[in-house]
Amino acid sequence: MKVMVGIPSYNNEDTISFVVEQAAKGLKKYFNGGIVVNADGGSKDRTREAVLNTKVPEGVEVRSFIYKWPIPGKGSAMKELMEVAREEKVDVLVFVDSDLRSITPEWIYKFAKPIEEGYDFVAPLYIRHKWDGTITNNIAYPMTASLYGKNIRQPIGGDFGVSTKLIDIYLSDEDVWKTDVARFGVDIFLTTTAIANKFKVIQTALGLKIHDPKDPAASLGPMFNQVVGTLFMLMVRYEDVWKGIRTLEDVPVWGELIKGEPDPVNVTLSLLKERAQELFKENEAILQKVLSEETLKGVIKALKTFEFDDILWSHVLYDGAAAYKKGILKNAEPLIPLYFAKTADFIEKTKDMSSLEAEKLIEERAEVFLEEKPYLIEKW
Repeated sequence: MKVMVGIPSYNNEDTISFVVEQAAKGLKKYFNGGIVVNADGGSKDRTREAVLNTKVPEGVEVRSFIYKWPIPGKGSAMKELMEVAREEKVDVLVFVDSDLRSITPEWIYKFAKPIEEGYDFVAPLYIRHKWDGTITNNIAYPMTASLYGKNIRQPIGGDFGVSTKLIDIYLSDEDVWKTDVARFGVDIFLTTTAIANKFKVIQTALGLKIHDPKDPAASLGPMFNQVVGTLFMLMVRYEDVWKGIRTLEDVPVWGELIKGEPDPVNVTLSLLKERAQELFKENEAILQKVLSEETLKGVIKALKTFEFDDILWSHVLYDGAAAYKKGILKNAEPLIPLYFAKTADFIEKTKDMSSLEAEKLIEERAEVFLEEKPYLIEKW
């Protein structure tokens, strides 16, 4: 089986060599070699030199290039990595992020082997700190699970295994790559497209994820806009798929789940609350058009107390999706203050919990979103 590992990057000089080394060892150990390809966004540091100077076993080829797609972003890098995979006629393309510190050679096997066994899309299943992945926990996971009925826990995990059949689907519509799919919208696009087109999906157990986590209030605003905007765009595209789904199916897990408590992630709670209130004032006029009267009342109250229950939160996102479909909401940016408020609520509720205990609340959130789906259908 011919396997390629694709690594998108931008200014990752400090971490990428380790990722290349581990990926190369995995290719050699489990597949007798392969290709590691880095698609870089024109880094200002020595990312590409770090890639090309990494010592790798015999039989593993390492390449690095600057992608040409005109929209700067992770998705553009991944698009061109898929094009290389197609040219090279590989059987499996494994994507891994360039800032991973917990990657091992086994990760490559765990992403590639299920494809050989007949799956088309392999999503990661890691143990993450309770405050890592706030866009995943609050939005991407409960929305994907309730809409499409597949309980994929990390739909925007960043690391994936994909089959060549699926690559052809991803590259079949060039126009989609002119949207936020070219940026951070790419992960939700990959996952949703695989599920909505009824490809065989599986999760692979990877243990702890250690990477460079981001403080949501300080740096996750643009990512929120791109992920949620893409999620809404795909809801319009696939409404015939999700409208009739009323159950949540477990998605199989490949490998053994490992337990552990990840390194803590620092979140500035006071900044989250401040930004939520400031940005709400800036976006209040548009939010009055986007949200139902009842939802808006609930939101105004939640911004005073920072108690933001899952039913209200599902209605915020469902109202937002319906407003996007109707053209009232041009992008997801006005919803950012409400995401900050919801994240603050979650941090308050879980500050004395282990990550495993907090995980139960996140799983319950997906069930609430499914129960509230009739509200979405009505608004849609």
